[in-house]
Amino acid sequence: MLLSKKTEEAIRSFNRASTAGTIAEEAIAAPHRRAVALVPRAIIDVGLSIVGDLQTEGEVELDGKIIGDIGCTHLTVGRDATITGNIKADEVLVRGKVRGTIRATRVILQDSACVEGDIYHDRIVIEDGARFIGASNAKTEMTELVGKLQDVAASIHPPPEDKPPTA
Repeated sequence: MLLSKKTEEAIRSFNRASTAGTIAEEAIAAPHRRAVALVPRAIIDVGLSIVGDLQTEGEVELDGKIIGDIGCTHLTVGRDATITGNIKADEVLVRGKVRGTIRATRVILQDSACVEGDIYHDRIVIEDGARFIGASNAKTEMTELVGKLQDVAASIHPPPEDKPPTA
């Protein structure tokens, strides 16, 4: 697979945030602790289908099928994976199919990805060959847009003034 230098850097950066580094750093920082807590990791294999929401504070590696929303720290959507639902995570790496909204700090759509839905992100990488049908929205743009909409709403419907009750 041919990747651009920026794509390779994004993937390396994505992979650097693995649990091994976190665990080692915690062990060095707190050697007096008996055991270091492991970051939860869920692996959904090819033959597994889930109907319902999946919520975890750890990582999810998906090769199966989920119909429902996913909330996690890191999500890897494998080539054979299918998600029909919304995703909220810090980082999302998509190789399979997603139909729904993705909200993440970093999103990487690899060449085999097929995403139908809007993506809200700080940073995004879309490789050549990835299919993306939807809108790409930088979070900073959305924050400004929400502020403008709130200003417009306030000008249309100003808050009521405090008046003393009349007798």
